[in-house]
Amino acid sequence: MSSGVVLAVLAAALMHASWNALIRGAPDKRQYTILMHTCAALLAAVGLCFTGWPSWDSAPFIAASALLHWVYIALLMRIYDGGQLAVGYVAMRGLAPLLVALVSVLVLNESLSAWGWLGVAAILVGVLTIAVSSGQPLALLVRHRAGRAALLNAGLIAAYTLLDGQGVRLSGNPMAYVFTLVLLDPLVVLTLQLRRNPAALLAYARQHWALGFLGASISTSAYGIVLWAMTQAPIAVVAALRESSVVFAVLIGSLWFKEGRLKPGLLAALSVLVGVLLIKG
Repeated sequence: MSSGVVLAVLAAALMHASWNALIRGAPDKRQYTILMHTCAALLAAVGLCFTGWPSWDSAPFIAASALLHWVYIALLMRIYDGGQLAVGYVAMRGLAPLLVALVSVLVLNESLSAWGWLGVAAILVGVLTIAVSSGQPLALLVRHRAGRAALLNAGLIAAYTLLDGQGVRLSGNPMAYVFTLVLLDPLVVLTLQLRRNPAALLAYARQHWALGFLGASISTSAYGIVLWAMTQAPIAVVAALRESSVVFAVLIGSLWFKEGRLKPGLLAALSVLVGVLLIKG
């Protein structure tokens, strides 16, 4: 993995934590999540005018990933309705790279060096340390509604990461793949909300459209970078490196939302940094 790819994925990690923080900070998290993904779909429609469509070879992967993303978005709204940014984010993002690494090696026959495995392990140690430093018992994850949603999302993240890692390689055009997927993302939740209370959604959109497009731009760019990186390096390595976003989430949670304890979180960040350096090598 080149230094340029590493820096790009780290930038994507910061962007990913940032758009999750926007959802966490929104007074109406459901409406903002729907608005942000709708704005992302509008941006993707414009983007497809310039990139064209991805190869048909990637269509099954896009369809399967879109189905998983629909459930992921619904669970995301539940997570931040009932949990802290650091705890919910760490729970759903922290388990995903381990699952991706295991499946990519055992099923996709990708190779991962001993240093790569050590890097994945170091990142996971940092992730677990961050979870402990939040001040909330990890056992609450399985008892709390938001915690269970976070754990389910970890599995979904691993599944759609593997699908998209394969699909983007068949697409012939990474950005076209990203734009097509983003265009499909909000269909179900947007349709349900428009059937339930269209007036409320339209009123919210008129008031917060700028913030919606901000989050949409950040989230689309972040995932575009990650999928491009998966065409340049092993999926497991990129997935593990992207989860350095938990460090940014802890910093945002501690400094902005006053969650958890900052010093243990910074120590955990060192473990993640060591993991980043190991998988780069």
